[in-house]
Amino acid sequence: MSTDPLILRSRKAWILPALFVAALASSAWIWRVHAWPVLSFRALGEHLLHFGLLYAHALGGTAMLAAGGAALFLGWRRRRMRLHRAVAYVYLTGGGVGALTALWLSLDPQHEPRSLGVTTAALAVVWLVFAAMAGRAARNRRFDSHQEWAIRTYVVSWTFVGCRLAQTASPFGYLGLEGVTAAVWLFWVTPILLCEVVLQWTKGAPRTAR
Repeated sequence: MSTDPLILRSRKAWILPALFVAALASSAWIWRVHAWPVLSFRALGEHLLHFGLLYAHALGGTAMLAAGGAALFLGWRRRRMRLHRAVAYVYLTGGGVGALTALWLSLDPQHEPRSLGVTTAALAVVWLVFAAMAGRAARNRRFDSHQEWAIRTYVVSWTFVGCRLAQTASPFGYLGLEGVTAAVWLFWVTPILLCEVVLQWTKGAPRTAR
């Protein structure tokens, strides 16, 4: 008896949808607090020196979170795959813009702590690599692998939200300003680690009789 490689057909199929809904809810809140002031130009004075890049980052990040959620939902349902591909292209384009502008802003940080740029730059590179792997798997019609890499990319997409949560309520206040950097590392590495455990869990399970 073989195990189905598709994540949503496992016995724990409810876990990923529940996490997905939680990710969307937290993303909506962070978008309202941080992205909307940029997109509505209310934050122009605070970020005057790099507002163009920040605006592109907010716009790309919005497309990343919205289109990524839609693409995953369509992929899980395994219906309307032509629409899934179209939405996925929007996700990759928006995410690419968001990640590349994040990388540029991280390499030339305008705000303290400066060390925060290291972790956000690393996060942007990880998203770009995961997205490239997802695209490669889809192009080669390795859809099981594509699904896993797509899930990883959306987890990384959400960690941009996690980073904002970390900046809002850092658990490392005793470290002073650098506590924000430590919190951001924790908030983006931990979700990826947990995601990998979930994705690989059944692959290390005892073999079942065929």
